[in-house]
Amino acid sequence: MKILIFSLLFTLGCEKKNEVAGKYATASDLTQKTTIANLELMPNGQGTWSIEEDSVSFYWEIRKEKIWLHTKSGGVIAGTINGDTLTIDLPGMGVHRFNKVSTLRSGGVGLTPERE
Repeated sequence: MKILIFSLLFTLGCEKKNEVAGKYATASDLTQKTTIANLELMPNGQGTWSIEEDSVSFYWEIRKEKIWLHTKSGGVIAGTINGDTLTIDLPGMGVHRFNKVSTLRSGGVGLTPERE
């Protein structure tokens, strides 16, 4: 019975991770025209945060409708999930809303534009 419950919870967690996986961008001003940061979240829990020519790898997970980014240096950054928008308080940068710009294709291979 315990194995069945664990399997069900694990499957639900994987489904949510697949929904959130994709590429996100945040803009520098209210016009949302100049991208300053990108997040790429892979279904396997790996991620990349890119700013201009700099990028950082991290591990991500979802717990209680929040996204948790775990940096290699041991830091943890929590954010909220609201549909296709992630709101994350980035240290030294303030609160940013990352909007989903691409998602996984069916079959889980490659990224395709969210809106065509």
